Amino acid sequence: MAQPHGIPAPDPAKAPALLAALMDRVPLWECGAMGADNQFRLARGAIENAGNDPGMVAAGVGMALWGWRDNPLDTRLAALLRAIMEDAPQAFPPALRELVAHLHDRVRVPADFGALDAVLNAHGGPAVAPAQAMLDVVLPRLADPAHGLFWLARGVEWCVRHENSVVPPTDEAASPALPVADDATLETLLRAALSTPRALPETVARRLRAEWAVRRLDATEALRRLEQLAGQDAAPAGAFPTGASPFAPWYALRRAELLITMDRPGRASDAAALLLPLWREAPYHPNLTLALHDLLHPLPAPPADAAPPAILLYTWNKRDLAAQTLRSLRAAGFGGAPVFALDNGSQDGTENMFRAMAADWGSPFSVVRLPVNVGAPAARNWLLSLPEVRQRDHAVFLDDDVLLDPGWLDGLLAVAHARPGWGAIGCAVTDHTPPHALQCADFFALPPDMGTRSFADLDEHWHIHGNSAGSADTLLTAYTRPCLSVSGCCHMVSMASVQQVGAFDVRFTPSQFDDLERDIRCTLAGLPVWYAGTVRVRHMQHSSLRQATSRARSAHIFGNRIKLEHLHPANKAKQAREASAALARQDLLRKTAALAALPTPGAG
Repeated sequence: MAQPHGIPAPDPAKAPALLAALMDRVPLWECGAMGADNQFRLARGAIENAGNDPGMVAAGVGMALWGWRDNPLDTRLAALLRAIMEDAPQAFPPALRELVAHLHDRVRVPADFGALDAVLNAHGGPAVAPAQAMLDVVLPRLADPAHGLFWLARGVEWCVRHENSVVPPTDEAASPALPVADDATLETLLRAALSTPRALPETVARRLRAEWAVRRLDATEALRRLEQLAGQDAAPAGAFPTGASPFAPWYALRRAELLITMDRPGRASDAAALLLPLWREAPYHPNLTLALHDLLHPLPAPPADAAPPAILLYTWNKRDLAAQTLRSLRAAGFGGAPVFALDNGSQDGTENMFRAMAADWGSPFSVVRLPVNVGAPAARNWLLSLPEVRQRDHAVFLDDDVLLDPGWLDGLLAVAHARPGWGAIGCAVTDHTPPHALQCADFFALPPDMGTRSFADLDEHWHIHGNSAGSADTLLTAYTRPCLSVSGCCHMVSMASVQQVGAFDVRFTPSQFDDLERDIRCTLAGLPVWYAGTVRVRHMQHSSLRQATSRARSAHIFGNRIKLEHLHPANKAKQAREASAALARQDLLRKTAALAALPTPGAG
């Protein structure tokens, strides 16, 4: 979507100055704009802090539009965008104002908004609850004139994220007016909403079908479906800016996202060609800037003659998961790196599995057996202390429940060789089942006044911010940059940093925050932590925080939170927070300037 009529589009040539102003006046702008919560906060912050700067106003309005296209049935974004349009109606075409107003009036939060969660949890949680349980709650509420689309949004989210969703067989003869092979539950919802008078506009129904296709289907079929829906969604000339669908930029971004996952020549350049026009309209978007820059300027491959790192894995009573991880490692490739597997006092036959793997591995594979479980920090330190590991430049830790893609190690090593002097390098970690929601990306720290308190009687200085956590796995998180911390699920440490700042603190036994605490030490020592977001690792279990279901487990986590607060007090927390944010800002400004210097089509 082009910039609204009465609000001048940001000048890409002035994007670095605009971005600097946004980062100075809107907290956490440099961290990213993923997810409805962040998009709403950034859009509102830019507008409220703009003063007399029209560029910041344009950025705030543009971020509100961007967030609304990502989340057309989000209550807060619809309210924000409608308020913007009421303040400057002449800046927006009537058709767009009518569409946003229509949605806003029907996505109000109802008093019984927790009804769906209660029903799904009674059936074992949203991931396993049957479709009928969701439909029984949502369908009767769709006709509610003020809240019907709120309930539709909840139902669509269930269809997109449900782990047991099944794509029915393709039937070319069925409903030629609708995409074939659509999820049956999704279609039940959309048909019911479409049949309710003045409930769901067709353009939004197509956009929701496209969301499901992109998240649930393989790339080739999803791209075919996306093109079909985008073609159906072309608006009459003059109805919207440029005569396109109000969701045209969203469709373009999804095309680029799908193209980059396909194994074909020129995929990066094809994706970049789709993103560059979007960036010229929204040069203030941090994730778009970072992702586009990395497509146009990928890091060089690591030297072919570089010595490989040590690959380290430890486990406790997870024989089958650890075996699957090792099979994934072998299939994905590991560049001849020696593997060191530590059995942390398991009683389920893990040692025998490791020794069988070692006998069949075909390259160095060492097994360490401990008689008792010493916890994660001590297990990591034990592996780092091995003479064969100490002689390496780097060591890569893998959790015992991950799935790896080809090229994963080269992706980490490319950052290591291009950005010397680092302390740790991590990657994007996602759920292993579709739609592969992000568990972890790059972490930063919130100022204390923006954090959520965990303790009533403790001054808290550490509030970790994962901008992308829980969002869809998209192209906009596939970039490389410095940050405060990365996931310990798959991360590489430099052995020089081990000598300088030490290994993992055993006070965080049995686990939790030991990797974060070491990343903080690296940051304080001037050894940046890097996020290599072009590397994706699928995690077969939820993140450790999401597994805290027992009282004992929760006690361990909160206990370790208290340790973290006392190990690094307020002045050190401020130093690490500001140092990591400064590095991210410098990186973002540098990449923005590089994109701003690109020739404009037709210029000259």
